[in-house]
Amino acid sequence: MKHTLFTRAGLWSLCLLFSLSLVQAQGSWQAVNASNKPNPRHENAFVKVGDKFYLLGGRGIKPVGIFDPATKSWTEGAPMPLEASHFQAVSHQGLIYVLGGLVGGWPSETPLTHILIYNPLSDTWIVGPEIPAHRQRGAAGAVAYKDKIYLVCGIVNGHTSGWVPWLDAYDPATNTWMELPDAPRSRDHLQAAVVNDQLVVTGGRKSGYMGQGFEATIAETDIFDFTKGIWKTLPSPAGDIPTQRAGCTAVTVGGEVIVIGGESGSQVPAHAEVEALDVSSGTWRSLPSLQRSRHGTQVLLSEGILYIAAGCGNRGGSPELDSFESYELPGVNAVASTPLEAGVPQLSAALHDFGKTRPWTTREATIEISNTGGNQGIPIVYMVPAPTTKFKADFPYALPYVVAPGKSVSFKLYYTPTSDQPDEGKLFIKLMDRGKLQPLEVLLKGN
Repeated sequence: MKHTLFTRAGLWSLCLLFSLSLVQAQGSWQAVNASNKPNPRHENAFVKVGDKFYLLGGRGIKPVGIFDPATKSWTEGAPMPLEASHFQAVSHQGLIYVLGGLVGGWPSETPLTHILIYNPLSDTWIVGPEIPAHRQRGAAGAVAYKDKIYLVCGIVNGHTSGWVPWLDAYDPATNTWMELPDAPRSRDHLQAAVVNDQLVVTGGRKSGYMGQGFEATIAETDIFDFTKGIWKTLPSPAGDIPTQRAGCTAVTVGGEVIVIGGESGSQVPAHAEVEALDVSSGTWRSLPSLQRSRHGTQVLLSEGILYIAAGCGNRGGSPELDSFESYELPGVNAVASTPLEAGVPQLSAALHDFGKTRPWTTREATIEISNTGGNQGIPIVYMVPAPTTKFKADFPYALPYVVAPGKSVSFKLYYTPTSDQPDEGKLFIKLMDRGKLQPLEVLLKGN
């Protein structure tokens, strides 16, 4: 009997030691060793572009915070053109896209009406294409997948009402929107993630539902299959998020979605929990908690390390944080960052002569703009021919328009003379360069 008791005790001790070793093997979150701190903010975004990190948006108009891992320092960039908060920023083709956010003060914020685009190399913001009026909402999830940007769920009326299950696809190549099947349920204050060909939507709440502020959190996990075009909900309770919360952030690591931080009605401090969903099995596991609990910010992955900065330390709006921490993922291969390099615009012709054209008739020509070299899209802000009485331009898509790296776009030019006398004009093509460069020019001639 004594031998049996000793064996059981020994086995229990071994199990305990094994469990502790697993926890220790996971490591822990650590404060990032930086020479200075970012500007405190919350309800902001945090995204990697090239080899640098960008902290942007949030309550109040604040400069972009730029972290350079090589120098371990923060610098400041241009502030957003307006106060925007509650959005998940998307890095796409070397630019940062902001959509699905809220504008104004709590609790009656209104949705962003247009996409905002930030160019990290020129430190420039532009107001991009309009979001269809009947699909505008904030506190929504946003992801990039196969050269399109997807916007999912959100809320129409600030923090009070108007929860929507919408899923939309924005195509930067054509500046067009497509409405896709609704998610199984509405939710806001969420961040989405893509694993392989699946959009994962978990966490979040229905702000203001039944008069609740933080309590109306969502347990279920909904997944959209891009290849099949259908939604499914993971079986409960295994597929439900273990710690219900909103204002959390999500990131894809291999076949898992890692959900971090958040806020809820269960506690005053923000959440520090970090939980990972294995999408293939539909099950969750726990990872080491944050050093500093927080909500209302975004996590990014860089070279096998998760980074999170700013946010709010308690549910609600204070205190705003300037803390910055990281977690090195065990067993994850670190992929080296690629520095951002500007695209080079190239015109198919610097001069076009329409030749002899009978007065009051119209002749057309085709011009092409190519994005050669670099790994960043080239935003075209506007295109103006002069004089407009005789020369006209017809660009096939709404402006501003981004020419993707390695791609080109064609447009039409028209010439309508009013006499047999020689005409000369210019087409000015303005890029997103903060006025540092002259517009591209095409010399136009006729008759």
